[in-house]
Amino acid sequence: MSALLLGSCQGSGLQNWFAADPNAEQWAGNPPPATPPSAPTTTLPANLRFPDAILVSTQPQAGAPQTTETRWQVRAPAIAIQQFYTRQFQESGWQLVEQQVADNTVSLKGRNSELEVHVTINTVPENNLTTFTVAYTPLTAAPPPPQSHTTSPQTFTDLEDTPAPLQPAVRDLAELGVLSTPGDRLQPNTPISRGQFVRWLVTTYNRFYSDRPARQIRLGNRNDTPVFQDVPPDHPDFPYIQGLAMAGFLPSPLSGEGGAFFRPEAPLTRETLLQWKVPLDQRGRLSPSTIDRIQQTWGFKDSQRIAPPAINAVAADYLAGDLSNIRRVWGETRLLQPQKPVTRAEAAAALWYIGNGTEGLSAAMVKQLPPSAS
Repeated sequence: MSALLLGSCQGSGLQNWFAADPNAEQWAGNPPPATPPSAPTTTLPANLRFPDAILVSTQPQAGAPQTTETRWQVRAPAIAIQQFYTRQFQESGWQLVEQQVADNTVSLKGRNSELEVHVTINTVPENNLTTFTVAYTPLTAAPPPPQSHTTSPQTFTDLEDTPAPLQPAVRDLAELGVLSTPGDRLQPNTPISRGQFVRWLVTTYNRFYSDRPARQIRLGNRNDTPVFQDVPPDHPDFPYIQGLAMAGFLPSPLSGEGGAFFRPEAPLTRETLLQWKVPLDQRGRLSPSTIDRIQQTWGFKDSQRIAPPAINAVAADYLAGDLSNIRRVWGETRLLQPQKPVTRAEAAAALWYIGNGTEGLSAAMVKQLPPSAS
């Protein structure tokens, strides 16, 4: 039995499992078989228990003593169960991270900060009952290095090497302790790698919103299946790259917008910085745009060199006015130089402010907040 990714089900007939079920509401009204007097118990959260399903068994999963496997039966079709768990895994605090189809099963995997849950649904009913299992594992792995308000101010011995217009931004971020580097040298004029920038981006974003958990990026866990083949769980930037990809802010196989390789050690380019950061500034709301629109607004002479995946971000950055990343980092310019590597000082300057032109936070604002609020 070979599992197929959901996206590969086109034309196989299996995609019908994921179509809306016009009779979904009627299943809740069908009475289930009577619960046996000695029914097993489970600590599975109530919102992950399919309505009216009968718990058949609860036991540790073979080979994984930390995982509890529960087996259920219900008088409802597999599609209704699949739709229920898809909806639950898309609620606040949960992520639907995997969905697969095999010959006679549909499986889904969801995760929040405390649990990883794997649902396997048997699509062939037995005696008019559908059987499915829900296996759940507490996420008890050691957390990534602390961030948000537990970070300490940083002192860099080479801060004076930073270009003068960017020094205030670098100083503010250093006081927040979000510019992780080995030793006490920032090397501000050295190109920043893609992996290090994502670490800085996620750390800074979560630091800014440390008092608003609902706005934070959930970090990847070492138990996760890696999104990118070249960023395994033991990579130092894995929690940040994995988390940003799972949140949908990095083009990846999960979003259907990127390939299997991230190239964490490659230099970050200007257009890529904008492609990753502007969606966070705009809270994901980027309108479709064109090169012509960029030429009308920004007036860049090299607009034609901007890669298609970055066009919407470059266009949206213009809406922030003087708080746009481009203006704050590179000043008044008629050349974007989209493929030019970004230095560490430029990356820090871009991260100094997160938001659009009317709503946002700067590092200067955050460092002035009382400890209880930051």
